[in-house]
Amino acid sequence: MKVFAAALALAQADVVQDRVDIILGHLDRLADATLTAGDAKDDRYVAKIQSWAARIVAANGGRGDECDAEVSEAEDVNVFSEDDFCKLNSQINSALSSAARRWACDGRGNVARQAVRRLKKVKNQYARRYCA
Repeated sequence: MKVFAAALALAQADVVQDRVDIILGHLDRLADATLTAGDAKDDRYVAKIQSWAARIVAANGGRGDECDAEVSEAEDVNVFSEDDFCKLNSQINSALSSAARRWACDGRGNVARQAVRRLKKVKNQYARRYCA
């Protein structure tokens, strides 16, 4: 019975990592299409999103199960735009914010709230530069 519980916990932990990997794949697509390699602001944008994605995974504590918070996912959390990169930026933000509310249970302070607030600032950073 303990082996089954351990296997189930490991499989559920992969759900968090799999979801974050999908989101980061879309971030890579956004970066390849619109961002300039070597530009300090563009590099900082990518680094901040990758950093928050890592914090969300770490704040799950390897459990894989969801927090107690009620999360209502919008349609744009699961569908990513193919050609509108301003919309894709917003969708990446929404997906990471949803993942934070859903899985970031542990950590110092309210990690989900911190992630949502800081990711909004990162989204606006991109929007000011490329969506005006």
